[in-house]
Parts: sequence; structure tokens; C-alpha cells
Amino acid sequence: MFGNIDIKTEVVNGVCPTCSLDTLLVSISRDRFRCIVCGSDLKQHINGKISYIPHTNNPDQIRFEAPKNG
Repeated sequence: MFGNIDIKTEVVNGVCPTCSLDTLLVSISRDRFRCIVCGSDLKQHINGKISYIPHTNNPDQIRFEAPKNG
């Protein structure tokens, strides 16, 4: 039905910058990952080291909130 599709997924350990938890990040494309805890989509940037930055199409939608305790 779909022909020959080659799907590759990468799973990495990391700290999600959105929920601040140690978690697994699952690739959804070559340079995009999703946190399995909060569902945040992250973009991977490589500048000598790998860091994950929240991905958004509209920078005005980024909010910084203190984590809730307990």
C-alpha cells in the first residue's frame, strides 16, 4: 500500500527543558524529538554538543513556568 518505507527511530536519555525531568526523548524526525513525560516537541541543535531546545512555530507561545511541587 505505501511501498518501500524506511522508518528509523532514535530513543535517547535526556533532561527535558520543558518539564525539567530525566526522561526518554523519542525521535519523530531527523532533528525533532518528543518527551515521553510531557509530550513536548523539541528541536535538536548540534553546535559542538547536543542540546535540546523546545520547538515552536511561534516564539510568542513560549512560556516559562516554575515546576509544581508534589
